[in-house]
Amino acid sequence: MMLPTTFALCISLAAAAVSPRAPEQTAQDRPASSDERLAQLERTNAELARRLDLLAEELESQDHGDTFTPVGAAHHGLAPAASKIYFAKGRLSIGGYGEMLYTNRQGGSVTDELDFLRAILYVGYKFDEKWLLNTEFEFEHASVEDTADGDSAGSVSVEFAYLEYLATAAFSVRAGLLLIPMGFVNEIHEPTTFWSANRPEIERLIIPSTWRENGIGVVGATDQLEYRAYMVNGLDAEGFTSNGLRGGRQKGSEAKVEDVAFVGRLDYVGIDNLLVGGSLYWGNSGQDLDVGSVRTTIVDVHAEYQWRGLRLRGLGILAQLDDVAELNGELGFTGADSIGEELSGYYLEAGYDVLNGAGTRQALIPFVRFERYDTQDDVPDGFAENAARDAQNWTFGVAWKPTEQVIIKADYVDADNDAGTGQDLLRLSMGYVF
Repeated sequence: MMLPTTFALCISLAAAAVSPRAPEQTAQDRPASSDERLAQLERTNAELARRLDLLAEELESQDHGDTFTPVGAAHHGLAPAASKIYFAKGRLSIGGYGEMLYTNRQGGSVTDELDFLRAILYVGYKFDEKWLLNTEFEFEHASVEDTADGDSAGSVSVEFAYLEYLATAAFSVRAGLLLIPMGFVNEIHEPTTFWSANRPEIERLIIPSTWRENGIGVVGATDQLEYRAYMVNGLDAEGFTSNGLRGGRQKGSEAKVEDVAFVGRLDYVGIDNLLVGGSLYWGNSGQDLDVGSVRTTIVDVHAEYQWRGLRLRGLGILAQLDDVAELNGELGFTGADSIGEELSGYYLEAGYDVLNGAGTRQALIPFVRFERYDTQDDVPDGFAENAARDAQNWTFGVAWKPTEQVIIKADYVDADNDAGTGQDLLRLSMGYVF
């Protein structure tokens, strides 16, 4: 190991610098001149310098991976920086990411906004070769102080925290606060992994990212397939609105568990550069409401192809809810404020790194995405659909990576809906991972 060698060099230096005083010399032993005394001093200094150089080389040659694991590959449904503990040489890994977003709303009376969206800290720990802990702590909107109206301006939360037992290379068990394995962004949402300044609307409103719940399950992979399957506490229908399921997340905080849910994901990865798969979420969301089970089913299909500088993505999503009329009555929703019995959407995205093959570590990626979604694709009899919930967005933008771990983004969202009230957006953002 490096440490004993370094320790020995330090002892050697200390011994040379604090060596006992030599016995008093006799007349015949003394140097004949000051030149000889100076030469002896120079030889001593040279020896000390040599030992210092050895110590410096020893320290520089140590593998810093023992103390800091670099950002590398994604692992079993986690983003690259979130996966560091799986590749750490030592017991501890530390990482994180952050992003800031400027939003300029074209027209209308809503104020433009500059927000440091989030700063994230990952901490992982290996207890031994089989057991590990992985955690993510999130600080949102730069502050947790209360505003004048009593609302919180920010939040501190645990994004995920789980223990994992690594049974084999193809099978392990996770338990704790888990990311729900649906879509692209819910699990892998570090800013360097998606190109737009903000996350796709479908992956915010129908897949309510960042979506995490308490539970237990299994994960693994073979040469052809990757899979994850969890049992978790169900959503809480009390938070559903006409604008989607996002408010139903329980986030692991004193979660109601009168109802549970099952979620699974299977991806085929047997062809180079291609990922094709699907996810299924199924469970009840009624919890302690006296409205029935509010059975909630969400299905997504997704595909991604990467070749050289090209990346293509496609995602389709369908969610269906039972007992919505009763839920509307319980929550006081009438008319076009109804929660959707059916929510659906899809998006297609394409981008190309124009610096690919140019002999640089930088990337410059123009991209385009078309997204269509409706959070009231169907509503119960006696209720109306809000035409503004049927939306179509074109997003045009460019992402620049001056290094692999830093990204600067700019995009323009041409937003439209069936009510004609869509508001276009000009957005700029920066992000980093470490």
